[in-house]
Amino acid sequence: MKKYALHAVLLSLFFASPLHAAFDYLPVDARGTAMSGATTALSDNTWGIFSNPAATGHRSSAAVNYTIPYGDSDLGDIAGAVNISRLSFDAKVTISIGFNRYSANDYHETTCIIGYGREILPSIRLGASISRMTQKFDGFGDDSATGINAGLQASLSPMVTLGISSMNLNSPTIGETDLHLPRTTLAGATFHFPTGSLLTVNALTDPERSSRLLAAGDFVVAPMTHVMIGVGTNPSLISGGASFGTDAIKATIAVSRNLDLGTTSSFGLEAGW
Repeated sequence: MKKYALHAVLLSLFFASPLHAAFDYLPVDARGTAMSGATTALSDNTWGIFSNPAATGHRSSAAVNYTIPYGDSDLGDIAGAVNISRLSFDAKVTISIGFNRYSANDYHETTCIIGYGREILPSIRLGASISRMTQKFDGFGDDSATGINAGLQASLSPMVTLGISSMNLNSPTIGETDLHLPRTTLAGATFHFPTGSLLTVNALTDPERSSRLLAAGDFVVAPMTHVMIGVGTNPSLISGGASFGTDAIKATIAVSRNLDLGTTSSFGLEAGW
């Protein structure tokens, strides 16, 4: 009964909102899940194209991820990202692409993103991206919308990084009822420690939704092993995870507990070069 009730809630919200799972900001990767989505000020972030196009950093990387939202095996989210840096025509540029597909029975949501990030000063990176989202209910056709996104990261010192990003700046709409895609803005700061650990805090705002506070830590606990924890407000959220490996190859697992809806689990693989 709980399972069918959850489906009923999710499907009704799908029709009311363009976001997958319809609960605002949901990270597509395991590290983001473990850190409650507090990612806009994380530098060299392979998955930055989904939250801050300036956050993809200075290295080439690729990653895949699979998520089971809210502990329901009928819900699934698969994502991938590729970043190419140090291009022959401009060593300060990173070109990024991302793909995310969310499915829930007869509902499917696909997002494709392409982005451009560049270091304009030794301590400042700017980024921009274009995203195309398609929603489809089997038997009902599909609708699409295009969003324009932008972000900035600034390193105030080796210990402090600031980040701000805004998604869907052009206020795109989707469907016959012209529902607005969420115009999400993230602003945050990350504090780095000599050990390689970090703490980060983000504020999330949307003109049509309640504001949220997201905070997280990423701690080096052993060689090639990190443990991550996070919390979020409105809705209440706690999360955690671990990653194993190096910058060349890494695996990450995560869980996130929405106190109203249940536990989301996520697993990802990442390579860098």
